[in-house]
Amino acid sequence: MRKIAFYALLLAFGSFFLTACYDEPDFIKDNTTPTGVGSAPVSANELRDLNTNAAISTSNNATTTKYTAGTEIRYELQFFSESPVKEINVYETVGTGQRTKVRTYPYQPAFSKTDRTDTLIVSYTVPQAPVDTNVKIETEVLNQNNLNVIRTLWIRLKQ
Repeated sequence: MRKIAFYALLLAFGSFFLTACYDEPDFIKDNTTPTGVGSAPVSANELRDLNTNAAISTSNNATTTKYTAGTEIRYELQFFSESPVKEINVYETVGTGQRTKVRTYPYQPAFSKTDRTDTLIVSYTVPQAPVDTNVKIETEVLNQNNLNVIRTLWIRLKQ
């Protein structure tokens, strides 16, 4: 009987010591990479058209979402950064044309305690172009230390 009690006690202490060494995950620490000049921002949420609640294509393929010229697309960008954020830029590349900056949002803190990220509703107006033209939309979160993260969306024009 003493041996059973001894082994039960040994098992209980062993379990205690194993859980005492458990390292709790830290999402921000685990997802940022210091570079010597600070950390780059991080953004990974699914980008959805808030008007239709449909996912927006993140690759240029047969399932690329189609929009009519002049349509306003609104999507939520969630991001965080250990280093101070400077601004959020939106770029477009229409067809095989040049990459053009179409909008700049000055950084305004909008921290969500639920998501543990800053949130920005980005508005983008689909440009005039021939039907079936592909448009690449890049949303850049730029830090004051010039480190960035770019989220890329693809749309295709329809009539």
